[in-house]
Amino acid sequence: SRHHHLLLLCSTPKNQEEESEIFFDDFADSSNFGEGASSLFYSQEEDGNVENELPDFDNHDNEEVDDDEFDDLPDFDDDEESNLPKQGELISIPLPKSSYPSDDLTGATLREFSFGPDLLLSDYVGSLGYDKVTDWQYYSTDPYSGEREMRSPLPMDPNTPRRTRSSSGSLVRVFRGEVGGILGSKMRSRGLDTRVLIKEFSGEEAIELAKAEKKGLGKLQSSWLKTHLTNNNKLDMLQVMEDGGWTEAARRRYVDGLTSTPTTQDDEHLLTLLELLSSNKSQFTALLGEMNLMDYFDDESFDPNEWYKSLGVKPPKPGSVWLVYDYHGLSTAASYAVPMAIQRSKLPPKRGMFGGIVEAPPLPPFKERARYLVQGVLKGMLEAVATAHDVGIVHRSIGRNSFLLSSTGQDKREATSPYAVVKARLRVILSDWGFSTTVEEAMRDKELRVRSRMFDIPSLDSYEYQKAIDTSRIELTAMEFAKAEDLNALGFGFLAMLFTTLAEPATLSAPLPPTDDDSWQRLFSEIFEKDMDQFREYCSNEDVWDGVVELLDEEDGAGWDLLGALLLARERLSEWYKISKEGADSEEEGVVDLPVSASDLLSHPFFQLKIR
Repeated sequence: SRHHHLLLLCSTPKNQEEESEIFFDDFADSSNFGEGASSLFYSQEEDGNVENELPDFDNHDNEEVDDDEFDDLPDFDDDEESNLPKQGELISIPLPKSSYPSDDLTGATLREFSFGPDLLLSDYVGSLGYDKVTDWQYYSTDPYSGEREMRSPLPMDPNTPRRTRSSSGSLVRVFRGEVGGILGSKMRSRGLDTRVLIKEFSGEEAIELAKAEKKGLGKLQSSWLKTHLTNNNKLDMLQVMEDGGWTEAARRRYVDGLTSTPTTQDDEHLLTLLELLSSNKSQFTALLGEMNLMDYFDDESFDPNEWYKSLGVKPPKPGSVWLVYDYHGLSTAASYAVPMAIQRSKLPPKRGMFGGIVEAPPLPPFKERARYLVQGVLKGMLEAVATAHDVGIVHRSIGRNSFLLSSTGQDKREATSPYAVVKARLRVILSDWGFSTTVEEAMRDKELRVRSRMFDIPSLDSYEYQKAIDTSRIELTAMEFAKAEDLNALGFGFLAMLFTTLAEPATLSAPLPPTDDDSWQRLFSEIFEKDMDQFREYCSNEDVWDGVVELLDEEDGAGWDLLGALLLARERLSEWYKISKEGADSEEEGVVDLPVSASDLLSHPFFQLKIR
């Protein structure tokens, strides 16, 4: 069986191993010292024979002391007043030394915000979970030889399904928040959005997802920032980050807040990060840090009913992890994957000057909407995946719900309006990194090893790998297979976006062919056996898709070629492995190159179409 996690949520965890206790020792009050030390001395009232109980001490007052013995000792300033802190002076409490995560240069995995002084919860958005999808493979056993052979089940047989799906239920609660305090004022002064998205991960399973998301995003945004600073010759800032300047300031933030010490340095780092991500339209959600609720749990006077009154939900549970992200709205590619005519019909009515209802304006021409979808939304989705793959991270749960369609303006819903056609105002954001991991870790995953064998690619626990003299080709193929799974999932996302958003039903009530992921999977993989020509013929027979088929046919079928590169990424990698293996076994030169990557596909002719 093949297991594939299709994530419908966002996440990120609290790494308890990175936490370190901080002790506050205050001996400024001499009376406290006397009370604490009283038990170390005997009381004459308790024991009259004090002299007999005390130890003898040698009296060296009459001996000569060699001053040279004390030359190496440090000098001490006995001026008590000079050593006391001045009134109003801030005291910086030293923290224990710790080793920072090498993959996180921004300090996002270490930063903790205070609930109240730093962050406020504005409203409750909803809850999230994920679907676990299992693709089944069936075998028959030869009665004579005992060998197993792969067989294809009947497409419509309910007893032999190709795919089953189970839901995790609600694991994560999502809130909209606001940055407050001095940091919020600084963000407003620089024109940055003070809104943030905050997610609560509660329970064992959710916290594991949070840990993976925290680790993946920490590496991703650090690698992205490092590349940006290098390309723009900002090497001084990069050097500060690599020396741990950002991580140290981030680690101190929560403690400095407790002692009313300014967090100016960490504030500046956060502002710089947000400005760079916004101005360069980064393709991923940025992890800012974690919200610490210790003050809330320690406050015995706090009434839990305040959560119900303010947010309409239960109060948080101890041990839950609250992660903070930059804000991109809540509109996903799934919410945009609806025929534009239907989207237009659901817009709230507007009234004219005299109170009468005014009909919504007509939709933009098909070509303008197609250009926005292909060169804006779809290319943005591919760019987001390429960004992760280029730094060695695989998402492993790509779907329409994983992509946020946002705007550069204040109203983030603008990007999913049926009238949106300006690519410059669009931002495509890949979220939900709870199943993400590095390609090195992915190729050792048990479920991925099972799936790779279905495509005749040996896994790292196979006999072929164990006996191989040179294992580099098998390891390379295993890492590329992890990326190919992302591309395959993205291909079905492209299908859904194209054949829904650009569909033109005859009437608003006219039935549409099924366009969910499972239906596309069944059509392409089972019924048409991954034959792109037969699949195209099926699509061309639906009148509602005439415009889409015509668009994909342009430039000698460039659109179908791109869909094939994504949907058949695993099969083409399998072919490459067989050819490269044959070439290596026969010691032939000129083995074919690897199949195209996500970065290679960004220059595909389909994205260069002049759609007018």
